[in-house]
Amino acid sequence: MKICFASLRKKVNYTDVLEYGMDVFYESFRYYKDNNPQHEYSYYNFAYGSKGATRDKQVIKEADVIVFPAVQEFIYFTNAVGPRVIEESQQWIRELYDNLNNKDIILITQDRGVDENLILDYTFEGHVKPKSFQTIDEMDFTMCLQGLKYHYIHNKWRFPVDKDTDFVYWGSDKSKTINGKNSGDERTNIIKDISREPEITSAIIGRWPKTIKIVRNWMTLGDTLGYLDRSLSTLCFNWIDQTAVTGRYHEALACNVVPFVWKDYDTNNILITDEWQRCFTKDDFYDKIREIRKSDERLIKIKKDFVDRLPSELDYYKEFEMILNKRLK
Repeated sequence: MKICFASLRKKVNYTDVLEYGMDVFYESFRYYKDNNPQHEYSYYNFAYGSKGATRDKQVIKEADVIVFPAVQEFIYFTNAVGPRVIEESQQWIRELYDNLNNKDIILITQDRGVDENLILDYTFEGHVKPKSFQTIDEMDFTMCLQGLKYHYIHNKWRFPVDKDTDFVYWGSDKSKTINGKNSGDERTNIIKDISREPEITSAIIGRWPKTIKIVRNWMTLGDTLGYLDRSLSTLCFNWIDQTAVTGRYHEALACNVVPFVWKDYDTNNILITDEWQRCFTKDDFYDKIREIRKSDERLIKIKKDFVDRLPSELDYYKEFEMILNKRLK
């Protein structure tokens, strides 16, 4: 079988973990490739290494299966990206429509807003009719595939630092959905209020409205660890699907940051083992900040419960192998 791993929109020259948002999938696919030599592999606009990614339409044309890791796909349809950038990006994809028709397409996603409908109706603009369309989502895995982030961070050596910041948040505004409509997400207002609370020291990182004071606009997770290591807590939010979880939870515990969660995040308790972590008001959150300043007892218990259930790095790669093989049948 000819499998093409295709970054249809963004060029990716993948070098190492903690440098790319979808590193958990890139490492999982590398394991799969190395352990399944019965297939032929090619790459479109993607390379393992600091260079080599090319837009060779021929590899799409010759492939039986297109494995499509959707990198930040949702933001292109929320008015978060300039129209010129969107048009240029879409033009590259339009050139592939004929070669994508009648292919088996496997979408790889870690965004609740990225699904079959978004890809077929918006990314492909209704012009691609695949032979089949399947999805591998981060939530298909035990405790979410983002559990790999815990291992990647845990294995990265850093200088020890003191915890001198109450709250850290790394991410972006989720206030808009498709076509710029209001999503109803609460996080922007909550993060804004926390950042302005005089009693709480905070470090906000990412793309946010000007009403929120940030320490850095954007950087890789690897660079963000310096802020996480100095912080006591974060807040985990979800949108669209409250049963899902996010990588923030795993990343926080790897840095000994208490992962508080907002209201109904992770309603199935895939990760949550202590209901004390749930925050329903800002005052509730502030009270818990005061508690963890005095003792790390809560953190120790939450982290132990998490680590005791977390699959190993190899177990995750084998789980990915099993799931991809099912999609290939």
